[in-house]
Amino acid sequence: MQTEKGFQNERTRPAQGSRLDLAIIHLTFEGIQTFGGGVATVTRGHLGALPTIKDELAKEGVDITPYFAEIAYAKGHERRDPQFQKQAEEQIARMGGRFEYLINFTQGYLPSAPWGVADIGDIENWKASSAAGAAVALNMARRHQMAVAYCHDSLFALAPLYATLQEDACDADLTAIYVVHATALTHELPLPNPQRLMVESVGIHWPKVTPKAKLGYISKFMSRHIIEDYGARAENMVPTGNGVNPISPAFRLRDRNQIVGKLQQYKIPTDKPLIFSWGRSVAYKRYDIFLKAAAKLKGKVHAVVMVSPEYPELSDLARQLGLDASLIFAFDPELVACILQWEKTIAAASLAYLEPFGLTPVEIRIHGRRQGALVVVSDTGGLAEQVRDGVDGFVTRQDDPDDVARTFQRILDMSEREKEAIRRAGLQTVLDHYTWSSQILTTLSAVVPQITEAASRARDRISRQVLNELR
Repeated sequence: MQTEKGFQNERTRPAQGSRLDLAIIHLTFEGIQTFGGGVATVTRGHLGALPTIKDELAKEGVDITPYFAEIAYAKGHERRDPQFQKQAEEQIARMGGRFEYLINFTQGYLPSAPWGVADIGDIENWKASSAAGAAVALNMARRHQMAVAYCHDSLFALAPLYATLQEDACDADLTAIYVVHATALTHELPLPNPQRLMVESVGIHWPKVTPKAKLGYISKFMSRHIIEDYGARAENMVPTGNGVNPISPAFRLRDRNQIVGKLQQYKIPTDKPLIFSWGRSVAYKRYDIFLKAAAKLKGKVHAVVMVSPEYPELSDLARQLGLDASLIFAFDPELVACILQWEKTIAAASLAYLEPFGLTPVEIRIHGRRQGALVVVSDTGGLAEQVRDGVDGFVTRQDDPDDVARTFQRILDMSEREKEAIRRAGLQTVLDHYTWSSQILTTLSAVVPQITEAASRARDRISRQVLNELR
């Protein structure tokens, strides 16, 4: 009920020894219908891990039902992935859940904003998406004893406010987490969008009003950032870290013929050492630093950059540098896997400025667990906290192509024994800290403390299963 001290929810909890009926809801803008950046990877990561988590928690008396809700995309959208959507909807249904469409302020395409990051739109888009998401989440939650909703990024920053205001009216027991993947102050400096700053501030300060709203942080860097720069309180925050499903078919080891065939498809040379970088076509990813570092090695390596959509500035820069690089303006996850597993790929670099977290270091280590790329990151944001320099990867100075080039040369000069030691350490780092199962169970333990012991036992069993399957 609502009190003068804020919003409270004191519904009767299940008696000791009874089963808990828990809904897990994701409000997202990519991942089911489309593939894109980090939020899409999170969406697919959770979907892939939930069947095992569901089975393991059921042994502990906790029944989970997953739901996913995503803004609707036009059939002709360039990033549509209908095959995955079909598989995803079938998998969600097998777990007893549903996939729902949400509206936003567009006709099925990314919105346009005159200020800041154009493809997330403006305040009208965030209000529409958040309100639609909150309504769907509440209707899902009211079918269950309890519910936890992940509200991903700025597009759903207002959803916890709407959801907690209406929770009692809907007769639902819902905890809503604003998962902060990025902010105007990480991606839009030196001139951030004032509307985005205001909306993010509402999402960050609302948990001070009600304990049913939480802040999710994806890295230590983001936790510090929203406390120091936005005034968040640590006691209102829960970890919602990122990771991978190490035993996913996407991480299967490809044979040499498959890899060579894929490289040849894109006319990537197979007779030279490769360095690789990939992701979205945005300036803060610093592909320019990657190309400048490659040019300093004067033909010792061949640089491959895969970005989407087309990024003419990279083509112009390669010509200015006189660099013979493979620039691929598309997204082909199979090519990513093949390059990372290729015996002559020495390094894959993620050099973004103030990247909030980024899954590329994790993906590189799983793909490269036998041979191929070692991970190289820059020393700002959430990337550097994932890597111990010289132990399980390499950390370079931000925006310093000379330092990046020296790191590539260092890897070129390493023995296979030294590289193998880094691969082993990198794989162990992933298994210890960055699997989806571990991250999901950590979040649920923080939000639903009565399942903490059950989640810990489930986490231990899943970890042992993963180790056995990778051996």
